Amino acid sequence: IVDEFHRAAAASYQPLFNHYRPIILLGLTATPERLDGKDVKEYFDNRIAAEIRLPEAIERKLLSPFQYFGVTDEVDLSNIAWTRGGYDVNALTNVFALDTAIATKRAQSVLKNLEKYSTSINQVIGLGFCVSVEHAKFMEQFFNAQGVPAISLHAGSPHDERVQAKQRLVSGEIKMIFVVDLYNEGVDIPEVNTVMLLRPTESLTIFLQQLGRGLRL
Repeated sequence: IVDEFHRAAAASYQPLFNHYRPIILLGLTATPERLDGKDVKEYFDNRIAAEIRLPEAIERKLLSPFQYFGVTDEVDLSNIAWTRGGYDVNALTNVFALDTAIATKRAQSVLKNLEKYSTSINQVIGLGFCVSVEHAKFMEQFFNAQGVPAISLHAGSPHDERVQAKQRLVSGEIKMIFVVDLYNEGVDIPEVNTVMLLRPTESLTIFLQQLGRGLRL
């Protein structure tokens, strides 16, 4: 049994499949599509044994229904390089975090729309997905400066801090956790009621994973 089977096409998984010769291989994933176009169904004679997609899961009350708000991003990305199927991360970081004037204007828009579309900022239990560590830290600092308690987490965050973050969020001590390269999968916080997608995301898999953090019952 292999969970998160959308990762199976990665080179690091091949030793696993070369070593084991199972009578039955069960692969589980909520997001079978891959940005690189590789097809994981080849492990199963191109058949899917059982499938349930997001709308059906919501209809069957396995996931929470949601409201999705698309907000115009006024930051001009036309001059940012596009390489290997995505925007250059360093260039995005510059406009989202390091260029103070642009980054502050964008963060103000984010907070303004959060206040507009949430029932109450005091009731928000939220995650914000960012483009880089610098971006996550910038959003943390901006929200705290505006009186909205927040922290940022990334792969380099201390273990204790990462462990305590969930409880701090659920208890209401903080309102937002800004993350990068974390919480896409394998994290279960049913109390989360707000997800902010603050980065351009070309991958349907990543988009659904991040959206899914707010759909736990």
